[in-house]
Amino acid sequence: MIIRSLALKTELGLAATRATIIDRGDYVAITTPDDPGYYYGNLLMLPAPPQVGEVAFWVRRFAAEFPQPAIKHVTLWWDGVNGDVGAEAELVAAGFTLEPSALMTAVNVTAPPPPLPIIALSPDQVIDSLELGWAIADRHDEAYRVFLTRRVEWHARLVERGQAAFYGVYDQGELVASLGLVPLDKVARYQDVQTAVAYRKRGLASALVAAAARDVPADRYVIMTSSGDAERVYARAGFQIAERTVSACRRP
Repeated sequence: MIIRSLALKTELGLAATRATIIDRGDYVAITTPDDPGYYYGNLLMLPAPPQVGEVAFWVRRFAAEFPQPAIKHVTLWWDGVNGDVGAEAELVAAGFTLEPSALMTAVNVTAPPPPLPIIALSPDQVIDSLELGWAIADRHDEAYRVFLTRRVEWHARLVERGQAAFYGVYDQGELVASLGLVPLDKVARYQDVQTAVAYRKRGLASALVAAAARDVPADRYVIMTSSGDAERVYARAGFQIAERTVSACRRP
């Protein structure tokens, strides 16, 4: 399948470090065997947004691609750069939640000096980001903690193999902000920019973004966000919105 969206292209690049990718020609299936509950690690990438009358077809295709009993969700993410939603009413009626996001890019990333020291994280220190992610999460159920645990273990493996760099800020021995940057050919994509609630609006996120870019050379830096507040933070660091994409997830 030919893909236009840089968001989807970089998502495939990330998936290639962990998941199984099958290009069926008219869609792409991504499977993450070590985490069947990962909504965006087990999904179909479509060539265009589902149109009226197509949603049931794609749900059936998903079921055929993912017969594992542990995969209880359905996630569809379609190619596009303008935020097209397709058959929105039909998707919502079928139980899906639409997830709009923005892809922002920058060539030069800059930010004021950080208020606290930034360090490159070792694989063991990347594991520390589990507690930070858990503290700021919207969910606090066991399934989500399992998801976060598997995710930080994947990130730690990427650092160990030299496929990614993660950076963090500690205060009195506690990790209070962190992110990752994964080089994908000439593009580098950020992962999991997170800051403890008490440390927000101090410039830590933008300083981390800039510090990572200084260490990891790339022709272009890419970051995904679904938050207007985050868009403003990244814009101050030199990012501009390049695409808007939409996905749909039917959670268990």
